[in-house]
Amino acid sequence: MTKYRTIGFLVILYFIIINSVPFLLPHGGIGGDFPLYIKIAKDLPEINNNLFPIGFPFFLRIFETLTSEYFYSSLLLKSTCFIFIIFFSYKKKFYFIETVFVMMIKSSIWVFIHQGSEYITLPFLYLYIYVLHQYFNGALKPNKFLIYSTILGFILCTIRYANVFIFISILPFIIYYWKKFNTYRKTLFTSTVLIGISFFLYLLYNYVIIGSLAGENNRVNDELDTFWFDTYVDFIGIINLSNPFFYLKTFEYSSTIKLIISLLFIFVDLILWRYCWKVIKNKQNVFVTFLLFIAIVNALFTFFAAMFQGIEPLGIRLLFSSSYLFWFALVILIRENKLLSDKLLVTFCLFSLIFNVLIIVKNPINFIAYKNNIEEFIDHKKIKPLYYFDDDKKVEETIYKIPFTSKTFQYIHENRQPDFIYQAILNSINPSIIYLRDNPKNINSQNIIYSSQLNEYIEHKKSH
Repeated sequence: MTKYRTIGFLVILYFIIINSVPFLLPHGGIGGDFPLYIKIAKDLPEINNNLFPIGFPFFLRIFETLTSEYFYSSLLLKSTCFIFIIFFSYKKKFYFIETVFVMMIKSSIWVFIHQGSEYITLPFLYLYIYVLHQYFNGALKPNKFLIYSTILGFILCTIRYANVFIFISILPFIIYYWKKFNTYRKTLFTSTVLIGISFFLYLLYNYVIIGSLAGENNRVNDELDTFWFDTYVDFIGIINLSNPFFYLKTFEYSSTIKLIISLLFIFVDLILWRYCWKVIKNKQNVFVTFLLFIAIVNALFTFFAAMFQGIEPLGIRLLFSSSYLFWFALVILIRENKLLSDKLLVTFCLFSLIFNVLIIVKNPINFIAYKNNIEEFIDHKKIKPLYYFDDDKKVEETIYKIPFTSKTFQYIHENRQPDFIYQAILNSINPSIIYLRDNPKNINSQNIIYSSQLNEYIEHKKSH
């Protein structure tokens, strides 16, 4: 009873965190590709762009009908995803405690606090994991497995293009374990082929309607001057899979100290990999073996794809699927073999949860106040803004006090600058707004939002 009370406490705490922390972030968790997903969602049912697949915008558009606003629809959607996974796991008695524990680990926390396609990936990935488990344990016949896995695989690929690597990873698994998994190899291969065919038809539809399979014309990496450094950073992302607590950040080596810190971080990750290998070694669980193999090979495919595409470094977000599969399998092994007590696991999970929340929030800021003020300003302006220009170039420094001393130091956080906040909020309101780099000419000023206007309006609101 005590165990389930503890698990219930973790579930409730997690739910509160993922719904409250975004309001403490300068950008509300809005960043990266989220504005582009909103743009696609707003255009539905018309499709004008396929740089990102249709799955996430489709769900955003459905939930937008309930909230009439994309930021809150994203919060509602992620809450629904989380509740579904927890309820399904509990109802089906499918590794319920392990499921809750893995939610507390670094990668899950980050994707559920921020707005992005990863959190909508997880319910379908979780269902795919469940279907695999049932098939490997004889509770699901091959024909039913083929139907369920194909549907789930297709949905996953239409939420994130990179999810296709999960299923491509099945092919080397079949080859590597050709004799050991002879019972399953035919069905797994057929499932992979069916998912591939259905996804290809989706890409073919893109090509006919838009003119490209997956926006590939915009994905070529031509920044050869930073190629090797970017590849090194991506390598760090791969070995970070073993770290359940924090992301080991790499630095540009402008100083010896930064180089030493980076090497130290790598060393920590390698120690964690050594522990993981000890846990994995000589285990015969078919289901766990499959998850671990797919997690690592999927990460490697993503790594090589990143070498040739103009995408961001492989951090928590891009490697989320691999991280989740890796830690789901590892936590199962830890609990099955009683390598750590549940009390110790709860301690680790709470530490990871609280530590990552503190890292993400750092200095809380009232996002909703900024959002409401900008929306009011636009309403007062009456003319729909088409452009934004940062004419103020305002920079705000954060002052930190060193504990137990009277000394302070200043730091400029990029994501706490007014211009950064304004762009994030304007993106959620209207992702079609054009951001002007230079002083605008030959444009009606009524169609432009200036940062100086927003600064003045917000300061006026604060003073009253």
